[in-house]
This record gives sequence, structure tokens and C-alpha cells, in this order.
Amino acid sequence: MSNDKSRRQGRLSVIIAVLIVVSLVASGFVWAHKKVHITADGRNLDIRTLHSKPEDVLAQAGIQMGDRDEYRLSTAKLQSGTTISVHRAIPVSVMYQGKTETVTTAKLTAGEVAAAMGIANPNVKLIPGEDTPVTADMLIKVVAITESLVDRELPVLYPVMRQPDPTLEKGEERVIEEGQDGQKRAKIKLIFEDGVQTSEQIVEEHVTAEPKAKVIQVGTRDMVETSRGDLRFRRIERMEATAYLPTDGGGHGITASGVPARNGVVAVDPRVIPLGSRLFIPGYGLALAADTGGDIIGHRIDLCMEDESAAWRFGRRPVKVYVLD
Repeated sequence: MSNDKSRRQGRLSVIIAVLIVVSLVASGFVWAHKKVHITADGRNLDIRTLHSKPEDVLAQAGIQMGDRDEYRLSTAKLQSGTTISVHRAIPVSVMYQGKTETVTTAKLTAGEVAAAMGIANPNVKLIPGEDTPVTADMLIKVVAITESLVDRELPVLYPVMRQPDPTLEKGEERVIEEGQDGQKRAKIKLIFEDGVQTSEQIVEEHVTAEPKAKVIQVGTRDMVETSRGDLRFRRIERMEATAYLPTDGGGHGITASGVPARNGVVAVDPRVIPLGSRLFIPGYGLALAADTGGDIIGHRIDLCMEDESAAWRFGRRPVKVYVLD
């Protein structure tokens, strides 16, 4: 009995061992299958494969590769979940050193095409740029970049110093000291593209003579003395003045703004002085900008006078016009 029991236990152990081996082989077979995604010729394929080489997987999927066609993997090596992208070779023209060569390539960018031809380096520039996607029959221009160094004497522009001066009217300036440029010696890098200079930059410089600043006094006084006391003004306009009579321009005596023409009413170009502005004109007095005229353009002003003799005496003269607050 003891021997029969031992034999039965032995047969059971063998059966269990066989089942384990079969199970391991089956699970290994399933594990060895990889699920791979393929994009080619506008199609998307999912395939299960035991192959470890992308070429064999493509052959299994019935995808034929030309001599210059290429594929790319989405992972470092083929594994389950990898995407294989097939890129067909297309004609591309490359212009370099005055010659144009047409190549058939499956490279994806202009930079990759140049690298494959051995002409991609820091001393060239690609047109279009190196990251530009490759399209059929496109032209890639390879521009040679060269540099040279030159020494030049250059001016150092003088600075301008502005000093507030309450004795000068706002808007007036007085130069009290002229400026003078200095000088510097500079080392300049010239950059050429296919032999044509396109830019330059200073890489080193040394000042040999310091510049002398220009000093300007800037007026800050915004009050003007009149017969009615000091009045505050916003700005000063230097203009050419003429005189007219209320009866001029048809004799109606009504201005463009509807105000009767009289002494103290002036015609202006509204683009320079807005209608309704209060003004002070030395030699004429306080005034209101209320009229316009066909000849009153830009810095012209026409002053209404009481009588013809006053208008003739005034004539035509330059005036300073204070635009009051």
C-alpha cells in the first residue's frame, strides 16, 4: 500500500509540473505579443506582433519601404504601445554656395535635411528656418555666415542737461553752454551673409576723449503781466499776425462762432488754437479766439481792429500769443 501511494503521489507531481510548464509557456507567448500602432500613407493600423525589429513589424503589416523612406519610433525601442511613423521620401531642392541640388529625402525639417547633407553648422543659416517642416519640391537656401573684426574711431555723443529757470517763460529755452562730442576707439564685428554685410556690433570700446555736456536753461514761469494783473498761461505760440475790420468778409460783422466781430476778437486756425480760447497778445491785449478765415492757416492769426487806420498801422508782424488758462 505504501508503494502504491508513493507511485500515485509521483504521478500527481509530474502532472502538476507539466501543467505549470504549459502555463508558463502560454503566458510567455501572450506576453511576447506586442501591440504596436502604425501610421503610414494616411492610414492608422494597430497590430499585435512577436517581432522585435520595426522593419519586420512593417513587413508583417504589408507596408513596403523604399530605399530612402524612413520610419520613426515614439519610444526608444520597440515595445508594446510604440507608434511607428512611416515617412515617405520626397524631392527637395537645396541651394548652397551658388549651386542647387535636388535630393530625395524623408527628413522632417529643413535642419534635418541640411544635417543629412553635412552642411548644418553654426556658420550657416537656413531659409526657411531649420525647424520648418519639409514639403515636396520646397527650396532650402543655405546662407553662409562669416564674420570679421575692424577698428573704428567713433564719436561719443554729448549729453544734454536741462536746468529749470524761473526767470524764463514756460516753453522758452536758452543754451548757456554748447555740447561737444567725445571720441572712442571701438572694435566692431561685421557679420556677412553670402558675402553681403547684414549687421555689425561693437564688441569692445575705449573712450579716448570724454564728451562735454550741452547745458540748456528751461523756462518754468507760467505767469504773464497784463493791464489786468498777472495771468496764468498754458503755453506760448509764436505766430504771424495781420489785422482786419468788422466789416471785412461781406460786412456782416459776425464771426464763425457767432460772436460779433469787434476789438479783442481774433481769427485763428482751430487746429493750432481751439475756438473759445482766451489769449493775451502783447501790443494788442486780451483776446478771444472766435473767428476763422480762409487765409488763417497754421501759425497765422488775424486781429480785429476798431478802424482802418489802426489796421494799417498794425500791418503784418510776428507776435507772441499766450494761451491762457
